[in-house]
Order: sequence, then structure tokens, then C-alpha cells
Amino acid sequence: MSIRHATPQLHLGVREARGLAELAAEWIRRGITTTDLRRALTSELPPEGVRSAVGFLRHRLVQKLPEPPAPTTARPAAPPHVRELVPCAGPGEDHVFRAVGDETHCAPCRQEEARASWAAQAAAYAQQPPHIPWRERVASLAANPAETA
Repeated sequence: MSIRHATPQLHLGVREARGLAELAAEWIRRGITTTDLRRALTSELPPEGVRSAVGFLRHRLVQKLPEPPAPTTARPAAPPHVRELVPCAGPGEDHVFRAVGDETHCAPCRQEEARASWAAQAAAYAQQPPHIPWRERVASLAANPAETA
């Protein structure tokens, strides 16, 4: 629920709300939830009412601003683990690479191996007899029953 719905006397225009956005963002940066921020802005309103919503909210945002969180003395994060260099077992000049898993070949050698495998499969497929649709095969078998025996 927005502040203007909770407390109609704190209704702001768009320009006024944008002007206060940075002050409200500072509360969020300091670890205050939006619910707590709304409660801090709308609780304990003056009994005679609010004359200027933007002035009242600006005053509250500045005066009730919570203290910044204490800096933590946490240890700095450990540097990321760098894998060791592994010699490539592929053809060509000796070279090394950083293996991700248990690879023995670098990426270019694996790609070349895959291309060679694909070329061998393509050559084997090209040597196969042409595909004959099933209707033609059935028709030829029906025409020559001696071939089935």
C-alpha cells in the first residue's frame, strides 16, 4: 500500500515524489525495509494535521535517518582457484591448456577430432545404397515373390 493510500494528507505529486526518492533510497541502502520506512514516515503525525506533505516527508527522511550499518570485519574473499596447465595429448606441436574437467585434449584439438569423425561418418553414409521408400520396396517384393525366399 502506498503512503498516499495509507495517509491521504501525505499525497505527493510526481515531481515531489521524485525529489524525495534519493532520500528514501538512502534509508533502503542502510538496511531499512520498505515497510519500516513507510511506518517511520506515517506514524505519529501531528494532531493538527500536515500543512505541506513534501516538507513534512523531507523533514522526516532527513531527521529520522538511521545510522549507517557498522562496517563488518569479515575476511576478504579468497581468490578464485586457478586450474593447473595440462599438456594437450592432441597432434601437432606440444602445447598446454587449462582443463575444466578431465580432458586430455584442448578445445581446438577436440574440434578437429570432431570434424574428422563427422567426415568419416559422412563418407560412410555416402557409400550406403540410396534409400528406397517402403512403398517401392513392398511393390518390388510383391512383383518378384521369388526374391523373398
